[in-house]
Amino acid sequence: MDREKRHILYNLDERDHSLKGLWLLALLYFGSLFAATLLSLAAWRITHYLDPEATGYLANKPYPRFFDRSRWLCVLLLLPYLFWQCRISSFKAVGFAKPILSTIGLWFAYGIGMIVIIYGGSFALGAIQLRPEASFSNALGNIDDAILAGIAIGLLEEIVFRGLVFRMFYTAIAPISAIIASSAFFAVLHFRASPNELGAIAPGDVGIAEGLSIAWETIASLVTQFDFTYLAAIFLVGILLHQTFLLKGNLWACASLHAGWVFTIKLVSSSFQTSELANEFTGTTRVADGYWVIIVLAIFIGLFAKLLASQGNSQSNSLTES
Repeated sequence: MDREKRHILYNLDERDHSLKGLWLLALLYFGSLFAATLLSLAAWRITHYLDPEATGYLANKPYPRFFDRSRWLCVLLLLPYLFWQCRISSFKAVGFAKPILSTIGLWFAYGIGMIVIIYGGSFALGAIQLRPEASFSNALGNIDDAILAGIAIGLLEEIVFRGLVFRMFYTAIAPISAIIASSAFFAVLHFRASPNELGAIAPGDVGIAEGLSIAWETIASLVTQFDFTYLAAIFLVGILLHQTFLLKGNLWACASLHAGWVFTIKLVSSSFQTSELANEFTGTTRVADGYWVIIVLAIFIGLFAKLLASQGNSQSNSLTES
């Protein structure tokens, strides 16, 4: 697979490589953990000072949840600096291109179709079933939330992971290695410290040592919270989204595909529930917890790989003829 200049950062050409992005990524990862230690402790202390009886919503959340939210807030605050360093200053520079509406419609439909295939298999095997209270009107009532979740998650994650993080790897190493390494990074970031990590420690006893402990547990969560099917599913999701970005060269395709997934999962999970027949193969309404979803994703990855190879051959033939 040949490198394409449009995906390479810092105005480098196809023959040049730079590790700058990976150093920035390491700074973002470890810097956000350190900053989250201080920020989460401040938020924790203020919350329990204002609500010493722990009667409110926030005061009943475990400290690791405070840490995780603080970590992602720090990431969001640091992202503008990374985009600036990578000379990404516009939607076009991130990877959004024309056509827009036709791309959004087509890839959103693809996303819905993929999840319908996954849920359809689980339903056929009896792993999921309709909730007793499910109805068409209830499903319609949840469409707004499903659409908003799809748009928010699809846009934000694709701007960050495909528009920035993937291109950092793509600029540093060969394309296939970049796909694998950035997909692994994407999967690892979905793991976090257990909400019960500190046990029954009193709110007033949480301090810097506990914050640093959660930071370490977040780093080690891939091992301590290891779940093969979840890790494999998220890893394959990353590969499929990277392939989409390389295939179309348009971040609208990735964002729409991702949005279609989230939209369908939110909508279906509100009307269906996991049955007693669910197992490690079928998975549950969570989707990313069974071997069936891994099989479906692997099939699509194989199909997209063939499309990418065909596209590469066509471009090579065009260059040869010219």
